[in-house]
Amino acid sequence: MKKFLITLLSLAPIFAFAQSNFHLKGEVKNLSTDKNIYLIHIVDQVQKLDSAVVKNGKFEFNIKVSSPAFAALLLDQSGTDLTNRDSPKDIFRFFIDAGNATLIAKDSIAKAKVTGLPIFQEHEDLLSALKPIEQKLVDLNKEFNQLSPDQMKKENLVKTFQDRYEALMESRKTTMVDFIKSHPNSYVSLYTLNGDLAVDNMNTSLVEAGYKGLSAHLKENPLAIYISKKLEKAKTLDFGQVAPDFEEKTAEQIPIKLSSFKGQYVLVDFWASWCGPCRQENPNVLRAYETFKDKNFTILGVSIDENSANWTKAVKADGLVWTQILDRTQIIAATYGVVSIPRNFLLDPEGKIIAKNLRGPELIDKLKEVLKDQKSKN
Repeated sequence: MKKFLITLLSLAPIFAFAQSNFHLKGEVKNLSTDKNIYLIHIVDQVQKLDSAVVKNGKFEFNIKVSSPAFAALLLDQSGTDLTNRDSPKDIFRFFIDAGNATLIAKDSIAKAKVTGLPIFQEHEDLLSALKPIEQKLVDLNKEFNQLSPDQMKKENLVKTFQDRYEALMESRKTTMVDFIKSHPNSYVSLYTLNGDLAVDNMNTSLVEAGYKGLSAHLKENPLAIYISKKLEKAKTLDFGQVAPDFEEKTAEQIPIKLSSFKGQYVLVDFWASWCGPCRQENPNVLRAYETFKDKNFTILGVSIDENSANWTKAVKADGLVWTQILDRTQIIAATYGVVSIPRNFLLDPEGKIIAKNLRGPELIDKLKEVLKDQKSKN
């Protein structure tokens, strides 16, 4: 449950405004016994948990809200759903705002219908617009899972599925931008822009289009200002931009500057010893290094470890033979907008960003593409 609460908070930064009341009357039909129900929301940037009892199928919440916000209802079906991380969760995610609302559910809160506030319909409009794409994603996943083991080994076939998936995800983002433009005053638009578009490795063109689609009034919202700042920072890391220079020391206390690698293709690879996905990806990165190290290509590893001993131990264990530095102040990660790892940036010999977040076969394929005319250093 803790993981769910943290996810809810991270997707919805909330800022302080004058408070009003959100009043929700709910009915859950076909319940055989009374059950606890929890409303998870945010008040003045602090996550809050309110509770009520579904008695004879009915419950009620009356809470203070400082602005529209994303929230969730958890119906405690087992009696331990709030504390038992592994139990199935009956959750309804929705938006709340000042005013009176009514919720009706047959037995599961996850399939509830909520009415009474404009923000509910705006959310429904977004879900309806995305539904055809979501169904295509489900169908694509089913089709992929039906491939035989031999088919799974065919890189070209797997790549066609990856390409189709990426095309659908791009269509999903475009649909969100269209929604924002048609709902310029809706907090749902602002939330969607922040949570789904203005994310790590964002498409800056789409985010900018979405931001421009917001009304002048909504752009005054602190969350919109926050998005604007994220966008401007992301533009400095866009394709074709010169990667920001930095300097840090190796484990041997040798200072290393990124600009010293100019003239080579270099992969700036952010990782950490405690990061499972990073450690799983390291063999692929090592394979790329061994394949292309003699073709004007190298890697600069940037660890965000806080424990230098764990860092050096992982470097040795994973056989990472290229230059490694430790981001001791976390300034490098902040400059590059790194909020999750693994993350990497591929730079050309002029230090310009030509690719991001390359993993597995994608890394090898991209290096083959850009290094095809490079001669081995012999």
